[in-house]
Amino acid sequence: MLKMVLVTARDRARLKEISSVLIRYGLQDIIRLLGLGSLLSGAENGGVQQDNQTLPARLRAALEALGPTFVKFGQILATRSDLLDSSWTDELDRLHSQASTLPWSELAAQVTADLGAEPHKLFAEFDNTPLAAASMAQIYRARLHSGEAVVIKVLRPSLAKTIHADLRLLTYLAETVEQQSPTLARHRPRQMVRALATALNHELDLTHEGNNCERIAECFARQPEVAIPKIYWQWSSKRLLVQEFLPGTAPENPQQLAAAGFDGPLLAQRGAQAFMKMVLEHRLYHADPHPGNVMALAGNRVGFIDFGMVGQLSERRRNQLLLLLQSIAERESGGIVNTLIAWSDSDPLDLLDLELAAQNFLDKQASATLTLGKALTDLLVMAREHQLAMPPDLVLLFKALITADGVLHRLDPNFDIIATLKPMLQQVMLQRYAPDAVQRRMLALGAEALDAGEEIPQTLRLLMRRMKRGQIGADINVKNIDQLSKALERAAVTLAIAIVTAAFALGLAPYLMHASLRLWGIPLFPALGGLACLGGVLLLALRLRR
Repeated sequence: MLKMVLVTARDRARLKEISSVLIRYGLQDIIRLLGLGSLLSGAENGGVQQDNQTLPARLRAALEALGPTFVKFGQILATRSDLLDSSWTDELDRLHSQASTLPWSELAAQVTADLGAEPHKLFAEFDNTPLAAASMAQIYRARLHSGEAVVIKVLRPSLAKTIHADLRLLTYLAETVEQQSPTLARHRPRQMVRALATALNHELDLTHEGNNCERIAECFARQPEVAIPKIYWQWSSKRLLVQEFLPGTAPENPQQLAAAGFDGPLLAQRGAQAFMKMVLEHRLYHADPHPGNVMALAGNRVGFIDFGMVGQLSERRRNQLLLLLQSIAERESGGIVNTLIAWSDSDPLDLLDLELAAQNFLDKQASATLTLGKALTDLLVMAREHQLAMPPDLVLLFKALITADGVLHRLDPNFDIIATLKPMLQQVMLQRYAPDAVQRRMLALGAEALDAGEEIPQTLRLLMRRMKRGQIGADINVKNIDQLSKALERAAVTLAIAIVTAAFALGLAPYLMHASLRLWGIPLFPALGGLACLGGVLLLALRLRR
C-alpha cells in the first residue's frame, strides 16, 4: 500500500491522464480492476460514449491515445494468443504508432543543437516537412553535399519523461498482479514489463538503432540482394540518426508491386531467407518487420529499415526453435511436445493430453501450403488451452515471425515458407553437428567438467571436516509446512491441557470420592467423573478417526 502511495505521488499527473483516457473510452472497469477506483470520483459520466464499439476496439483506441509505451505493450499482447482469445488479439493487431505531426518550429532548436549547426547549412538539401511521423520520432529527407540521399530520424522532445513514468506504473501493476493472482503470475508479467522497458529504453537512444543496423548489415555484407541502410555517425547522436535513404516500395499490395515491375514470389523468397538467416544463423533479428519496415527495391532486392527493436536469441533458445520448426515441417508431434515442455514451467503436465493436443495441432496445419503465422498462433492458443506458461523472451520472437509471415504473404499470397525453410533448417542442423562444431562443444564441455573436477576435492574436504564437527545442516522445504506447524502447535496445547487436567483430577479424586454430596440418592462427584471419562473416550475416538 505504501508503495502505491509513493508511485501515485511521483507520477500523479500521468496516472490521472491515463485514467481520463480510460474513462473517455468507457473502460472504467479496468480502473477498478487495477485498484484505482478512487480516481473515478466525479468522473464516472465524463467519458465519451462508445456504444457502437466492442470492448477490445475501445481498448485499442485507448492504447493508441496513451502513446508509445502502451502502443508497444498492446502490440506485444496482440501476439499473446496464449493469454487472450482471438477477439482481443485480432483487434490489438490493428494497433499502429501513427501520431500527429509536430511543427518544425517545435523541433528546430533540438535538431540544431544535436547537429551542431542549422540543418539548411549542414546539408545540401533539407526538407523540414516530415516524410513520416510516429509516436516516437519524425523522419525528414535531406541530401549530403557529396550527393547521397539520406533520412534524418528525430526523437520527439520530452518523450523520455512520459515513457519512464508509464514504465514505473506498469512495473507496479505487474508486481501487484503477481502477488494477487497466481493464475496470471505464471505468465511472469514482471518479465514482460522488463522486456518492454528494455525495448523502449533502446528506442530512446538512437545510437542503439544505429549499432543494430550496422551489426545486421555485416551479416549481409556478401548478399547484394539484401539492403541495409548505411549510418552516418558524424552527424548522429542519441536523439538524432542520419542514415541512407532506400528508395523502395512498401509491400502493401501484390498487384501494385506487379504493376511496378517487381517479382512478388522472388521478393518473398529472398525476404524469408534473409529474415530466417537473421534468426537461425546470426541469432540477431529485426523484431518489427511490418510492411513499413520492409521495402521492395529495384532489381527485386529486399531492404530492411528501422532497427529500433532488435531481438537476440541464445544458442539454447535457437536450438529449441530449430526443433520446433523442423517438427512442424516434418509434421512430427514428439518434437513439438518436447519443445513445449522445455518452454513451460507449468506443473504438473499431463503428457498424454499434451501429445494428443500436439497431434491435433498438426492436423489443423494439414493444408498443402502451411502458413507459419497461423501455425505459431495456433501453437499459442494450444498453450493457453492447456495453461502452459510461455517464456516472455519468446514473445518478441513470435511477434516478429508472425509479422514477417504476414508481409511475405502480401508479396506472394501462395508463398510456402516451410518449403523455403526446409533447406535452411537442414543446413543449420548440419552446421550444428559438423565435426568442428561438435569438437568445440566437446572442448567446452570438457573444460567445464575439468573446472568442476578441480573443485571436488576441496568440497569433499570441507564436507568431511563439518561432518566430524557435527556441523552438517539441511534446509528442507516442505509443502504446506505452515499448516503442519499450526497442527502440531494445536496438538501440543491440547496435550498440555489434558495433562494438567488429569493431574488435577487425580489429585482431587480421593477427596471428592469421600464427599457425601448426593443428588436423588446418587453420589454426585463419582457420577460426574464417570460421565467426564466417557465423554473423553468418545472425543478421543472421534479425533483419532478424523
